[in-house]
Order: sequence, then structure tokens, then C-alpha cells
Amino acid sequence: MTKPIDVMKRILLLVFLSCFALASLRADLIWYEGFNYPDGPITNTSGGIWIKHGGGSGESDAIVRDNQLEVSTSGVGLARQDDVIRPLCVADCLFTNNPTYLYASLTINFTNLPTANGQYFAHFFVTNFIFQGRLWALTGNPTGTSNVFSALPGTYRLGVSAASGLSPSAILPLDLALNTTYQVVLGWDPVNLYAATVWVNPISEGDLSVTSNDAVTPGTVTAFGFRQATGFGGFLTVSNLAVATSFAEAAESVWSTSPLPPVIVYQPASSTNFAGSPVLLSAVAAGQGQGGLTYDWLKNGSLYSNPDGNTNVLFFPSASVSDSGLYQLVATTPHGLSATSAVANLWVTNPAVPPTITVHPTNRTVNFGQTATFAVAATGPGTITYQWNRDGVPIPGETNPLLTIPNVQTNNNTTGTYNCGVTNEFGGVLSSNAVLTAVPVPLVSIAYLRTLVDPVFFLPTNTTALWSARGIVTTHSRLTGGNNTSFFFQDETAGMGVFIAGGAALTPAAGDRITVTGPLSAFNGGLQFNLSVTDPASSMVVESQNHPLPPGIVLPFSFTNGVNYGGLANVFAEIVGSVVTFTNVYFSGAGNLFAGGNATDVITNLHGEAFRLFRNTAMTNLTGLPIPARAWTVSGVMGTFLQPTNPDRGSGFQLFPTVYSDIVTNAPPAVTGAIALTDGAATLNWVAQPYMSYTILRATNVEGPYVPWAGGLTFNSTAGQFTDTNAAPATRFYRILSP
Repeated sequence: MTKPIDVMKRILLLVFLSCFALASLRADLIWYEGFNYPDGPITNTSGGIWIKHGGGSGESDAIVRDNQLEVSTSGVGLARQDDVIRPLCVADCLFTNNPTYLYASLTINFTNLPTANGQYFAHFFVTNFIFQGRLWALTGNPTGTSNVFSALPGTYRLGVSAASGLSPSAILPLDLALNTTYQVVLGWDPVNLYAATVWVNPISEGDLSVTSNDAVTPGTVTAFGFRQATGFGGFLTVSNLAVATSFAEAAESVWSTSPLPPVIVYQPASSTNFAGSPVLLSAVAAGQGQGGLTYDWLKNGSLYSNPDGNTNVLFFPSASVSDSGLYQLVATTPHGLSATSAVANLWVTNPAVPPTITVHPTNRTVNFGQTATFAVAATGPGTITYQWNRDGVPIPGETNPLLTIPNVQTNNNTTGTYNCGVTNEFGGVLSSNAVLTAVPVPLVSIAYLRTLVDPVFFLPTNTTALWSARGIVTTHSRLTGGNNTSFFFQDETAGMGVFIAGGAALTPAAGDRITVTGPLSAFNGGLQFNLSVTDPASSMVVESQNHPLPPGIVLPFSFTNGVNYGGLANVFAEIVGSVVTFTNVYFSGAGNLFAGGNATDVITNLHGEAFRLFRNTAMTNLTGLPIPARAWTVSGVMGTFLQPTNPDRGSGFQLFPTVYSDIVTNAPPAVTGAIALTDGAATLNWVAQPYMSYTILRATNVEGPYVPWAGGLTFNSTAGQFTDTNAAPATRFYRILSP
């Protein structure tokens, strides 16, 4: 489609070459630049004619390729950040001493559109800080100017500013096409107006142009330059650049004035539309006297009167069936040469009908605090609009096909009956009703939550569903730092962790009875609730305080193999996250002080079996206190420290003591108690040391031998009790030991 333009360019070059000897002698031509340099950075290949005045410190990335200067924001391996100039002259420059009208003529070809608000890409140069006569390329509606316009899709416009680098003060009302060569003339008046003027494909200086009106700091122009700015957007090539002191020498001696027909570079598009809908047909032509092109529209081969006058746009605000037809644009140059576009078939059909709803909203039930969404979809002619209603009342601002309702509760006007009114210019319809209901999150045991894990890594299989559980807080300090909190709690069935993002101030005390609501997650291989103070669907509520902590499950150091505890799956289900107790404990760091920060201490038993005792930075209750040589018992929550998919799931167990009293170094008092018989069953009652481990021995005579009958008995009060249901033999003797 651009062949005639290319022919014009070849004529331009032939005319220039044939006239160069004469033109170079004319006083009003300062210089002509054909970019006849080897491919590469122009500041190198031009032999110093072009110089860099801004950009990076390396080799220039203003590139000449195929005798054209590339002006862009990017390129293969290039930052495209250098600005380059060619001085107007070296010596004897009369116009540098006396302000003189200047004109620059250049051919441009944009292959990509500039950014929406555009940038200037060429200018006259005064100093590194003063540019005058800036040439802009823009699309859409520029901001910060009074020159509001709407370029056709795929087109751009040119504008000028005298000196402003923020926006043009005048925009030429011509839609220009990509991949099309245009001659641009940029004029600079330093004598009267201090203003810049721009023409496109002019035949004479009297052609359509616009002139800047922004303020300028006076200064003597010494060069002409191009901007390779990262904010410019787009990609264009420049060729045939001339700078002169007259319009004729800058433009007419370079660009061929032989009459040529225009070219239709963007053809009008066929379309099918509903009656009553707005319809726009458009085409873009390029040719000599671009600003003076005249446009005639044809319908079915006959002249059609355009209500908007001489324009390449044909607009039907409300199309009717009679507007259907075959349309063409005829563009004519001031020389009287014309080009006719391809045919665009406009078909206006269908009677005016209201929209049809294709997708209706459906009932939704969510948990308290969750977000609910409703959706509707519709088809039909014209412009479709939406209005959501709740219980028959319009919801302000909810005019999109998708309705989002956060923090659904029964007391905040979110539950109820929703529908959507869908309208166009021809009427409206109402969607079906959809009821939004909020229900409480299921309250379950922690043991049940521990069944919601995979059988290999014991990690939660669903991290979005909401659950509630109730239990006693078992840790005396938060287990994480920052503005977050982490702790453990336990009910009658099992224990687990709780993490609250942003909830450091919400850390409950040991012994608090709490209800936790939220989704599940895992941390270091351990199951936990994952809450956030910004999520209204998750919560932690303290219901009462000062409850006794559950007694610890007494474990041997070798329990981690899980053989005697139903296997690892059972260990993760019943022991991890719960309070446990180790007896007859020895510390490897005896005599030292418990260190702060992330610290791991090793505890052992008489057989040398070891276990890890871990404290992180937030757990400061033991920091600075003496490490004993031996303890009767050590209690705390059983945690894990494992990568999520570590195959050895029994390798990461560790104990979390969170208060110094979790380490019991005083020997328990002697046990005294009583025995009560009921139907042969013996019930032993004694005064117990809370959380101390007890073992029951039994013999058939007072001398013994006594054999272990029950072990690992712990209590959260002083009421120690054990019932031996084995009634035989009739005579039996018991001993109670700790641990």
C-alpha cells in the first residue's frame, strides 16, 4: 500500500542529487543530511559530524542502518538512551549571531506507535539544557494540555512545543499511519513569536500547520538533534534531513513537487451493526498536501453527503437499516489527483431489542467473613449497562457484570437476595434472584483437623476451607517475631499451632481457652491455623482464662520411630503439637546459661539417647537462666522442623519449653496414698506433683518382686489416680514411683 510513497521518496533522492551542487551554494540551505554512513553508531560512522549530547557513557546507541537514523526507546542489545545532534555549522555562522528563521525538513516512518501521552523526538538545540522547537508524536488523549483529541486506532499525530518538555502546546489535526513515510517540516521563529510550527507533506508554507504557544527561554540555536529517550515509546526511522533558513529550501528542494496521487494506507472496515447503535467508518490516506487533502464518501458508488464535512471519518450516531450499503472514501490532493479506498460493507440489521441475559447469578452460601461473588452475562445491541440490587434496592456503584461482596455477615447488610438489572438503549431485563447466605464455620476437634492431611508428608490437602476448633493455649510466649504471633493450643483430642499475620498484640496467655477460625496451612512440617488480622473470615477469640494446661504425654527419647505409637502417622496425629514430657533428663550445656536467639540445646537420658530442645528469637522466657545438669522432667509442646517434602518425616522432632518451670529439677515429694476396692478393682489415690510422671509397680506379696504395671502417668492437678481393673490375684501390693 505504501509503494507510491516509496516512489515519492526515490524521486526525492533523485531530485536532491541532481540539484545538490546548486543547492549547496544557496545561502538559505545550511546543510542536507542523507545519512550516507556505514551502518553503526552515528557518532562514530559520521566522522564527528554527529555528536552525542546526552545519554550513556559508552558507545553511542543512536544507530544508522540502511542510510536511515533509527529513533527508538529500545533495540536489540541497546539501551537507546543517547541524544545526538549535528551542529548547524562550525564557523562563520551569521544566523548564530543574528536570530534567523530556521526550518528543518525530514522524512519519518513510524513502525510502532509512541506511548499514549507521547514524547518529543526531535528539536533545535541551544545547550544541553535548552531545547527549542520540539517535535512530538502522540496517540490517544494527551494529558496536561487543552488540545484534547482522539486519534483513530493505529494512528498517531504530531505536535509542537516552543520549549516545554512536558507536553505539546499545539497538535496538528491529522491522523498519520504506521509504516508510511511522511515529510515533516519543523519551523522555528526566534525573531517574533519564539514559536515552533509543524507541517506534514506540505506543498507550500501556506498549507495546514499549527504553531506552539508555550513560553520559551531565548537562546541561540546551534544544532539540530534527535532524542533516544526511554520514555518515548515507538520506533521510527528518519532520512533526508535538511536545515535551511527558508521554507522553500528546506522542503521543496528536498521533497519532490511532481504531482503524485495519494495512497489509502488504512482501508475502511466492513461491519454489521444493530439499528440504533452508533457506527463509525474511517480510512487514512497519505499524500502531498496532507493537510489539504479533501475527502468524499461514496455510498453504492454515488456521492454521499458527510454531515461532518471534509473528514476521513463517517459517523452515524444512531444507525438505521437504510444506512446499510457499500461505502468508499475518495481522497484528493490539492493537485487534483485522487485515490479511492476499498469497499466497506455496512450492514445495519435487527430490530431494536433489549438485552438477553445468558448467565444468571446463582445462590451462594459462604462462611461468616468470607467474600462472595455474583456474575451475570448478557448479549444484545447497543451499549449494555448493569445495576446490581440487594433486596430490591440498587447498590451504589455496582455497575459491572461481576459483583464482589467482602466480609459476608448476617448483621452488616450483606446477606440477602441479589439480582441485576441489564439495560441498553431499547429496554431492560432483570436477572433471576440469587440468595446469599452466611453460615458459621464448622466447629471440629483438632484430631479431626489432623485427618485432613496427605498420608505421606502429613501436610494439609486444602488450605482455603475454613474450620473452627476450641482448646487451651499450651505455650507461655509467642513463637515468632515481628508483628506476627504464633502459639499452640490443645483440646481433649490433640494439639496444633496457630499463626496470626499482624497479630503480635493478640498473643493469648497459657491457660486461655480460645476458639480459632480460619484455613489450615503447614510450617516446618507442622499443622497450623493460618490467620490474618486483615481477613474478617479468620479470628481467634479468648473465651475464658486460667485453665490448667493438659498433662504432658510421657515419651521415651526413642519415640520418634513411632513403632510403639501406631507409626509416624499416629505420631503426627496424636503427639505433634501436643504437650509432652521427658523424664530423667540430662543437659549437655550444664553450668552455662540458656542463650538467646535461635538456639538448640541437646538433652539426653542415662542411655545417651538424645533429643533436641529448640527456642527461637521470640521465646525469651529461658534466656539468661542457668542450664541445670539434670531434671526430673522437661515438658513442652512437641514440634517439628522439616522441609515440606523431606522424605524422612521422623527426623525433625523437637521440644518447645516456653517457661523455666517446664524444667523440673526438684525431686518430687514422697508419695502417700490410699487404695479403694470396688468389685475387685483397685483404685489408687495419692497426692501428685502436677505434670510429674508416675509409674505404678505391682507384686503378689509385700516383699516383691515388683514389676512395672503402668507408666507415664501425668496429671494437671494434685489428684493422682490409677485404677487396676485386673482383680486377680485377690491379694496384691503396689508401689508408686516418680518418674
